[in-house]
Amino acid sequence: MLALLLATALAGDPCPITLSFAEFTPEWRDRAADLEALESKRKWMGLSYRKRAGLVVVSKVLPRSPADLAGVKVGERIAAVNSRPVLSVEHANKMFDTPSAVIGIDLTLDVDGDRRSVRIDRGPADPVFLGLVNTSENQACRDVGVFAISDEQGAALVKGAFNEGKGFRCEDAHEALEESFESGSVVMIRGGRRLLLTMPGWTTQCVAVEELDGTGLTMDTLQVQLDTLTADYVKDRHDNP
Repeated sequence: MLALLLATALAGDPCPITLSFAEFTPEWRDRAADLEALESKRKWMGLSYRKRAGLVVVSKVLPRSPADLAGVKVGERIAAVNSRPVLSVEHANKMFDTPSAVIGIDLTLDVDGDRRSVRIDRGPADPVFLGLVNTSENQACRDVGVFAISDEQGAALVKGAFNEGKGFRCEDAHEALEESFESGSVVMIRGGRRLLLTMPGWTTQCVAVEELDGTGLTMDTLQVQLDTLTADYVKDRHDNP
């Protein structure tokens, strides 16, 4: 451990290590049907929050998310959820962890005493994608973001992540996609039987859908997938900060 700390000190601090996540659905897949077939169901808002000076404050709003569409801004305090005062981050977590059938969330937001209310209509989320992002955000030394796939990147994924029979290229998709994505990008594609997870330029892995669904979808299983996928990239960031 001491040797690792000394090596890090000499090489420079690699923190934060950037990870940017995106999910992609090819035109021949029905995303809604794929998500409905899962045992695990999730609704998402697309925002993160942190404790700041004893308050629960919005720390991130993902682009094109329900929270973004509702006009939620970084830095606003979450004063209440569905008219119930928010007392802590842990309290907020419990309040947001409502049954997936409950779509609408009413937030009372506060900036320097100026309050306003917004309604967020939560949309269906891929539980694995959402879990990978949340797991990454809970790790130290990480700068985590979510980005939208551009038309050019979508075309590259169709060509580089699939073979001619529309099956996943589990062995070498990252090689074919390297020039189309920035280093640190993580792309997930859901198929009917497997998930493809790739870090362009680094590594690719395919996982059976049932391995990350129902009782198989846990923080531990997500952490294992994330660690395996990002190991080479993270090591390179430590070796070459």
